[in-house]
Amino acid sequence: MAIVKRVLKFVFGLLLLALLAFGGLMAWLWITDYRPPPIETLAVQGQGQEGAPAELSLLTWNIGYAGLGAEQDFFLDGGSHGWPDEAEVRRYLARIRDHIKQHPADVVMLQEVDLGSKRVRFVNELEALQTALPGYAWVVARNYDVAFVPVPITSPMGRVRAGQVTFTRQRPRAAERHALPGSYGFPVQLAQLDRMFVLVRLPAPSGSEWVLVNTHNSAFDTGELRAQQLGYIKQVMTREYQEGNYVVVGGDWNLILPGVDPDRAFVHSEARADFYLPFPEGWTPAGWRWVYDPAVPTNRSVSRPWTPGENYVTIIDGFLVSPNVEVLEVRTDNLDFAYSDHQPVRVRLGVGER
Repeated sequence: MAIVKRVLKFVFGLLLLALLAFGGLMAWLWITDYRPPPIETLAVQGQGQEGAPAELSLLTWNIGYAGLGAEQDFFLDGGSHGWPDEAEVRRYLARIRDHIKQHPADVVMLQEVDLGSKRVRFVNELEALQTALPGYAWVVARNYDVAFVPVPITSPMGRVRAGQVTFTRQRPRAAERHALPGSYGFPVQLAQLDRMFVLVRLPAPSGSEWVLVNTHNSAFDTGELRAQQLGYIKQVMTREYQEGNYVVVGGDWNLILPGVDPDRAFVHSEARADFYLPFPEGWTPAGWRWVYDPAVPTNRSVSRPWTPGENYVTIIDGFLVSPNVEVLEVRTDNLDFAYSDHQPVRVRLGVGER
C-alpha cells in the first residue's frame, strides 16, 4: 500500500508540474502576443522610380518560407516535418531569389517570407530577396510573430517571425497593413498567424491610383473564418473601385479559385484534403475578373514530398482585378514545385475604361 501511495504521489506531482508548465506557457504567449491595430501605416523603404504607369506587370508567390521545396512535407498537412536544415533553406532561398532576379515584374507580391525564425535556422530571408530587385521600393508587414510555437510536440516550431512583402518598381504613395477579421479560438490563436493583407498605392494616369492588395488568407478552418476575411476584402476592394481606382488583389487565397474543378483539373492520385475548399459561389462582384493560368497548378499538397502525378495539386494563387483593368497576359511559371509548395503567377495589366 505504501508503494502505491508513493507512485500515486509521484504521478500527481508530475501532472501538477505539467499543468503549471502549460499554464506558464499560455501566460507567456498571451503576454507576448502580437496585437497589431486593424489598419497600420507601413513605412516605404528602398528607392523606387517616379511615374504613373498605364501598364503594370505583377508577380505573386508564396515562397513557403524557403522551407517547403520538393523534398519536404509538413506536419499540419499530414506529413512529419516542416523545417529543413540550414543548407536546404539557403539553397531554396537562393533559387527563389535567382528566379525573381531573372524574371522580375513591376510589382512582386510575396507571402511567407521569414524574418528570422527557428524553422529556417534564423535566416532573414528579406535581406536576401532585396538583392534580387535593386532600386525597388518595398514594404513589409508581419503576419506571424509568436515567441514559441509549441507544436509539433516532438520538435516544436519555436520562435517564428514572418510576413508579406511587396516590392514595387515605382515608389508607392502610401502603404497599409489591414488585419483580416476572425481568429481561431483560445488558446490556439496564440500560436497562429494574424492574417492580413498589404495594400499599396501607386500613381496611375489621370490622377487615379493603382491599389494593389497582397493577401494571404487562412487555411485549415471549416470555411467560416475564410468567409469573414473575404467579406472584408470585398468591402475594401469595391470601395476603392467606386472611388475611381484600378484595383488588383493578388496572393495566396487558400481557396480553390472560381472556375477550377476541385478534383479533376489536374492529374493526382492523392485525394483532396478537407481544408482545400472551393471558392464560395456568387461571391465575385459583377464585372470583376479572376486572372490565373488554368493550365498549371499553383499549389501542391505537402502531406508528402513532391512526386508528379501523386500529390494533390490545384490553383489557389492568382489575381482578381476590377472592371476598369485590362488583362494583357497571364501565366504561371512552372518550376515543378522545386523550391516552394507554391508556384509564381504573373500577369500584365493595363488601364482600361473607367
